[in-house]
Amino acid sequence: MTGAVLAAPLAAQAIPHPEAPAPKTSQQVTVKLHELAKTSEQLAEQLNQAQIDVRAAQRTADEATRAAAAAQVRARSAQRQLATSLASQYKSASFSRTAALLASSSTDGYLQTIQSMNLLTQHQSVVALTAKKAIATSDAAAARAKAAVEAAVAKRALIAKRQADLAKQVTTYKALLATLTAAERAKYYNPVPQPSATMVARVMTRAIAPATVSRSTRAAQPSQFSRQSQPAASRGAGAAISAARAQLGKPYAWGGAGPNSFDCSGLTAWAWRAAGVNLPHNAAAQQGMGRSVDRNDLQPGDLVFFGSPAYHVGLYVGDGMMIHAPTSGDVVKMTSLSYMSDYSGATRVG
Repeated sequence: MTGAVLAAPLAAQAIPHPEAPAPKTSQQVTVKLHELAKTSEQLAEQLNQAQIDVRAAQRTADEATRAAAAAQVRARSAQRQLATSLASQYKSASFSRTAALLASSSTDGYLQTIQSMNLLTQHQSVVALTAKKAIATSDAAAARAKAAVEAAVAKRALIAKRQADLAKQVTTYKALLATLTAAERAKYYNPVPQPSATMVARVMTRAIAPATVSRSTRAAQPSQFSRQSQPAASRGAGAAISAARAQLGKPYAWGGAGPNSFDCSGLTAWAWRAAGVNLPHNAAAQQGMGRSVDRNDLQPGDLVFFGSPAYHVGLYVGDGMMIHAPTSGDVVKMTSLSYMSDYSGATRVG
């Protein structure tokens, strides 16, 4: 479960810190765990988005630095052209109309010399203006580069602070989790019945195999673990599903993008990358990719989202099931869409 707020500036995105009496009963501990997990994972997706923003700022800084260097080269070239022009005029003794008159043997010669001087003067003005513009462009580009770098550094500092806050929440999370019995922990991680290995294999086979039944016969809302008619995944979606399946059982980790651990958007990005599609490592950003599809029209390979803005994403595999990286302490697994109550939409990519 991870999430982000794309539209708001990072500085304005407050980190919620649930304040409530210390839980005493197992039920209170479970409620507190769910609350803390959601809060922490919303923050994790904000951190993912912040990292995306930092990389974008760094690219902007690099581009501006290159632009500044190019402008400086143009400025030096223009200055050399101006110096060459002035030296040429000096050597030809054409600095004054008086010198031109004394050096001319006829009226026509004098007029031609004056015309040449006017052209040289215009040329000097153009060269000087070019140099001035090049220097101004260079200075502006350098200023943009400096501002971009400063913004990136400030954002990194904000990320570091949020990571420290996140670490505190993780510590609290683990301490609370340790107070539960093994049965209670299992129930916490699996609030809905989990599919058997046979069910997982069957769903995966049907998701990737060619469709044999008309899509129009699908139930509007597939019941949990039921065998409903549905179209098979496209070639790209099939590759994404196969890649996601290979990660089953790997641990959840904040910011995890594979190959050894994943958070939710890191998993879906990893899966679709296997199909040649690059997705941002952020649930809310992924929700803006591809084409929005209705829940009743889900197909294997679609991205399914939870929360608004989305803080969790999974890969739909059919039969009302998804593969996702749920939360800290858990592993990548296949569960029903009903695992979470705040379904907010789906998109079709590829």
